[in-house]
Amino acid sequence: KKQLFSAFCILNSVNAAFLSNTQQQQQHAQLSKSFTSTPAVTTSFGLPTTFLHTPKSTSSTVVNVGKMDTSDDGPNWIEPSIPTGLGGGSVKSSSGVEEYDMGIFGESYQTGPLSQKMYDALMTAASKRFPPGQEIPSELLDVYMTYAMDMTAREATKAALDTNGLDMAEPEQSITTGEDGLWGNIANVQLIDLETGEIEEEEYTSFQEAVEKGDWEPGQTFNFVVRNVPASTKDIDISQLLSALDPEGALRAEAKDKGMTMPDEDVESLLALGNDCERRCELSPREANDESSVFSGKMGVRGYSVISRSDLLQDSMNRDGTENRATLMHTMDALVSHSCLIVDLSDGGTSYQSTMALSKMWEATSTFFTAIDENPELETSTLPSMDVAEGAGSRHAVVGYASYKDGDMRFVETRFKRGGKAVMMPAEVETILGADSIQSIAESFDAMVGVGKDVVRIATAASSMEVDAFVERKKSSSSNQPSGYMEEDEKMPFIRASEAAIRLADELIDDSNPLKAESIEALESTAVGEGSVSMSPHRLCRYSNTQQKEEVMDEVFGAHTDTTFVTLIPAASVSGLEVYDEDAAVWFRPELMARKHWEAERRERGEDPSALTETIQIAAGDDETEEVVIPWHARYLIVMPGELLQLTSRNEIPAAVHRVVAAREGQSRLSAPVLLRARTGIKMNVERYFGNLDVAGPLLMECQGIPMEDLHDAMQPSSMQKQ
Repeated sequence: KKQLFSAFCILNSVNAAFLSNTQQQQQHAQLSKSFTSTPAVTTSFGLPTTFLHTPKSTSSTVVNVGKMDTSDDGPNWIEPSIPTGLGGGSVKSSSGVEEYDMGIFGESYQTGPLSQKMYDALMTAASKRFPPGQEIPSELLDVYMTYAMDMTAREATKAALDTNGLDMAEPEQSITTGEDGLWGNIANVQLIDLETGEIEEEEYTSFQEAVEKGDWEPGQTFNFVVRNVPASTKDIDISQLLSALDPEGALRAEAKDKGMTMPDEDVESLLALGNDCERRCELSPREANDESSVFSGKMGVRGYSVISRSDLLQDSMNRDGTENRATLMHTMDALVSHSCLIVDLSDGGTSYQSTMALSKMWEATSTFFTAIDENPELETSTLPSMDVAEGAGSRHAVVGYASYKDGDMRFVETRFKRGGKAVMMPAEVETILGADSIQSIAESFDAMVGVGKDVVRIATAASSMEVDAFVERKKSSSSNQPSGYMEEDEKMPFIRASEAAIRLADELIDDSNPLKAESIEALESTAVGEGSVSMSPHRLCRYSNTQQKEEVMDEVFGAHTDTTFVTLIPAASVSGLEVYDEDAAVWFRPELMARKHWEAERRERGEDPSALTETIQIAAGDDETEEVVIPWHARYLIVMPGELLQLTSRNEIPAAVHRVVAAREGQSRLSAPVLLRARTGIKMNVERYFGNLDVAGPLLMECQGIPMEDLHDAMQPSSMQKQ
């Protein structure tokens, strides 16, 4: 048992090492030969008659391959699997995975030389598991040989699928057989005689049988039939598609002249970034669906799952100062693949300080628009129209009230004065709401901004770690070592990346607080001063849809991206925010996912999942408590990446394309987003925030020394640039 367990460990470690090795991946690419789909006429032993073929050559050399005729390369075949008892037709799973039966001609996919490499790798690993001088038990040799054949067959099958535009799916329960965890079922095996190169007479029903009978040895070519291989259609390679559509490169050259980036190209300039965002907005679908049919995410999938607020805190980082890997992976998966991260501010109903702040903010927002409805003169004579805030120091810092589409979209742009968050502009909002409500809005602003800064920190640090931006390279001083570079501590680059990301979040993001004294001292040569008003607005909105004559969904705020680090949107009671999901390629409504999270949590607790509120107890004096009712949605915050995060993540995280939709005669949707923008008074210092300049790339290097105000302007698309 001990020896078999040791063998099992070796097999797993070698399999992982083999599949992750770049050189072996190149070997896999070389194995991708022409693989044709031809009708299979089976013989009495189950093999297609076209499979009985003597190859021209038995050379064990892996050659560079391209498209080859079947007549020169062996009669490989593929066809959909047919479940037992069915008259015909293939079966496809709900996930789009279909199963195939395949015949693999060994010479076509070099199963001989590949099996030798597999076996040698297994034996190298095995030799390290046994004491020096001790031979590997013979019963384990059969295990290693069987596994070498299986690994070889799997790689050959992957290569064959690839040439047919298919990807092998992760092993799961077979659609047709119901068996678990198999990449396929080996039905027949033929061996090629090492001396004559001809197919040997005996056939086998498994690799194990061929090995146990002593008929196969590593390096010997073999043919096989495998059934029920799970596979799905490959994603279209955008580079190949563009090359086919534009073989001469004329369209690509024209796009470059106009400052546009093709879908398969990296964004290498601020203008190209702006144009890329505009292009993605224009390509997004215009039709809209109601709640019953719109995409609402996938429960239990990490990128869609709700993350707890406390997981994002600096206090939740590892003790050595590096980012928590689980949090980092969750955050990046959500932002990169799905364009938003959903945060539970209450940590699963255990901490309500931030949730209560948002609850009071929602009350204030509702009060504001109710007051306008009841007294229209507030809209026409009291509230100022949009204008640059006094003392802002930037033409982008506007405040005021606006109404569009005959009142279907109304909002007031508010900002807090720096260093005094309870002082809001325009002052007329306080006239309508009162000081207590302004204080509630300020507290919700703080809660949301804290989340935003943590998300930017994590995303920026992750992107820097990805390119080894903080590896301290220094020449070796030892004459006994080869010239080059050495790293003093493997963790230090990650620690530096997190430290730099914290600096970026504190110094570049405008949280309406004055810049810290230590930052002012460090940035003395790059600071250019900043205004007395925050650049990050807290916008109170109401969306309606009264213009449509029929019950249809309609865009009330069309597809766009934001020039922000992140846009923070508290989940609303009426869903309507839609984010274009880059992975699913559909509009995703995250507020519905937040609702699903709420309902699942209440079911788990044995509570009513249809409830719209929850009642909590809060301290109200010495040994006294009082009940507070909180709406369900006040627990959730949606974080969307903006164009500035696309920049600081080195183009890893695309700015979220998003919109707002509403249904006719439906309940109006209130919204209260915070657009987390940059301080105008700081010049970009690439080395301070992003590490080694040699890996910064042209996009970041263009920003070096540019004031954040000018950087904001430079990121606008060509259609918005000043002529």
